[in-house]
Amino acid sequence: MHRIIKSYLDSFVKSFGLEQEPESTQFEMFSNYVVVSSKVSSQFELDDITTGDGDDGIDGVAIVINEEILLSQEDAESMFSGSKRHHDVEVVFIQAKRSEESDLGDFLKFKESIIRFVSSENYEVIDETQKNSKEVFDVCISNVTKIRGGRPSLTARYVTTGIYREPRALEQAKIGFEVQLKEIGYFNTVDIKFIDRDALAALWVSTYSGISAQLDMFSQAALPNIEGVEEAYLVVVKAKDFVNKLLLAEDGSLRATQVFEENIRAFLGLENPVNKSISETLSSGRGATRFPVLNNGITIVSSNVIVQGATLHLENYQIINGCQTSSVLFENRHLLDDSIMVNLKIIETSNEDVFSELVRATNSQTKVDETQFLSLQPIVKKIEQYFNTFEGHDGRLHFERREKQYVGREIPALRIFSVNLAAKCVAAMFFQRPDLSSRYPKRMYELLAKDIFNEGNKEIIFYAACLTLYRLHLLVSSRMIPQNMKRYKWHLLVLVRVIVSGKDMPKLNSKKIEPYCQKIVDAFSKYGDSVIKPFQQAVEVIESMDDISADSLKKQLVLEEMLNKL
Repeated sequence: MHRIIKSYLDSFVKSFGLEQEPESTQFEMFSNYVVVSSKVSSQFELDDITTGDGDDGIDGVAIVINEEILLSQEDAESMFSGSKRHHDVEVVFIQAKRSEESDLGDFLKFKESIIRFVSSENYEVIDETQKNSKEVFDVCISNVTKIRGGRPSLTARYVTTGIYREPRALEQAKIGFEVQLKEIGYFNTVDIKFIDRDALAALWVSTYSGISAQLDMFSQAALPNIEGVEEAYLVVVKAKDFVNKLLLAEDGSLRATQVFEENIRAFLGLENPVNKSISETLSSGRGATRFPVLNNGITIVSSNVIVQGATLHLENYQIINGCQTSSVLFENRHLLDDSIMVNLKIIETSNEDVFSELVRATNSQTKVDETQFLSLQPIVKKIEQYFNTFEGHDGRLHFERREKQYVGREIPALRIFSVNLAAKCVAAMFFQRPDLSSRYPKRMYELLAKDIFNEGNKEIIFYAACLTLYRLHLLVSSRMIPQNMKRYKWHLLVLVRVIVSGKDMPKLNSKKIEPYCQKIVDAFSKYGDSVIKPFQQAVEVIESMDDISADSLKKQLVLEEMLNKL
């Protein structure tokens, strides 16, 4: 393996606590992570997209709906049952090989596995990840009328560590694969690529580095001093410069997951009446010059804003309002010329509270599902502050109130807990719904979001739950408990809580919950017997049970059986 790629792989392995995994598995997870990270807008778990020993030529698979990985048939059905009629659906397949050469036989095996996945009515496969993804895919195909463009898109990536020199046999095989998929007729677009050393390195760097841009301004006006804001400007720029400099990625695609992470409304499509009207304005010839007076403009927040003469420099910027306008401009970029301008509101702030206030204020003009504002709720800020009280402690955890909040700080990914992951930990451990945390996160929010993020809840429940999952990950990766226990990790959180603190759990908003949870924090803050023994006891309970099927893990009954045995 090339030294540069090996260095990147080692950094990834250390960050995710995968030192005890064989290198082949490490590389598969590494490849899956860098490819899928560019497709989704939030933290995800590697186990949910990585296949196991029973795979048939696919090392990673993810069904991405509206930049979110869907894990179960039920969650997919729930997604499509809503009022939204234009969902973005992408099916992602990955095959990863450590060799420097792209092998034709391996690629053909990868191809046949994908063909079988998308076309088989009676899909039989051993791997659980593939089974779950196939169920989600089938739901998508049954709801194509609610998918943008009438069909999903397909992305396939074959990853190696050498330089891809476009050998004739592989290029012909790729063309044949594309033709075969188009003949099946399930996909709006088909994107098949060989990812070589340079492309893999670029994907990895993009997962932790920020983005920067500069563009020329037609006019600008500085706003007066504002508390919590370093600088703010009202700016007019050429629409084509805005698209080319701020929205376009190196490969010509839209930087959706990079620049719209904090814009809580996904693109509603060109069929949306408002967006259709914007498109008509852009295509109206001389009428397009009215665009800056007909459109409300776009709000951008950046960690560093520099104005030098007529040039604007931005670093780590986020479009927090104007996703629809930005996306319509991108889709109509062939119509943009020097006469079409767009208004920008540019804000520089490093204050997370001000950032959150801006997100909420600029996205509250029309009805938005309140669950999309979870990261802005007061309790979430208090949870972050509670996590920060452990500053200086060995192995402290970090609560990520905002996506990529800790980029560039060299904090292991294993110690960073997003709002979503923390919610899943609490739902499993304290609400005793491991089934929702593992398979039905969307359903989890529908049923438990208000209870999990109740303003009266004590912040320690989040730290205790996240700390327990962190310790579980380390014990599994170090082989202190069996690898197959990853399958039961959400159930283990419940068992370990009962073992350490007792089955009689106080209410989550009571003072009694604090000493109850403190026992967990004390037990797991430092590595030792107090960490290992509760997990070993919980593992014994699971191993004492008859073979636990995947279907039984979806139900509450299996947890009751575990607790009874305990």
